[in-house]
Formats: sequence, C-alpha cells, structure tokens
Amino acid sequence: MVVNGEKLAMASIGGHRVVVCRDGEAHQIRDKNRKSSKHWSQFIFPVCNQEDLEDESDPRNSELVVITEKINSDTEFIIIGSSGIWEVMKNQEAINLIRHIEDPKEAAKCLAKEALNRISKSSISCVVIRFD
Repeated sequence: MVVNGEKLAMASIGGHRVVVCRDGEAHQIRDKNRKSSKHWSQFIFPVCNQEDLEDESDPRNSELVVITEKINSDTEFIIIGSSGIWEVMKNQEAINLIRHIEDPKEAAKCLAKEALNRISKSSISCVVIRFD
C-alpha cells in the first residue's frame, strides 16, 4: 500500500477486504477493472507452467489486483481486514465499532477482539490507518 496524501494505491493478493470510512459511512474498495488483474505467479514466476495451478483453493491461485482510491478531507480511516473479520460483521458494523477510537492500533485490536467474541472461524488480522 502506498499513500501520497491524495491517493491510496493498494496491491492485493486476495483474502482481505479494504473498507474506507468517509463521514461515518462505510465504502468497500473494489477492483473496478478486472482486466488489469493478473495471476500473482505471472509476476513472480513469469515462465511458470500455469497448468500446475488448477486447484482454486490453493493460495497460489489468487489474483494480484492493484486498486487506487482518492483520499480527501472526508476520509477518516481505512480498515484492511482478513476474512476472519468480515465473515462475522458487516462493513458498517466495523466502522461503527471503531469510529470513536482515535488510536489506530487500539481500533485494530478492538476489531480483532470483536471477531473473536463472535467466534470467527477464519484467520483474523486487520490494520487500521487514520487520516488527519
């Protein structure tokens, strides 16, 4: 992820969702142009035999997606969370849960703890980035 003050650029290999809080509203960042996606192994192993990667449950089959999002004065924070967060709470629930927490580290801990309390069955990880 790169933030230059006006724009956020992220590369994702899957398994995580990014939600932006703007004026208290949740906005999920999605890939708007699927044609720009490439299988991650094409970047790392360009001559790799793709026939070996048939199993969709294999993490090597995740696509590398690069997404950009504008950052403006309405942008409060972003949440980057694994499926363990999102399988037990909706985007707006997560925003509402941590919006009042100023320290991003504490906000991330709060989200993870809430996912554990809700008995998430997947891996739980998250990062919260606040903007001034």
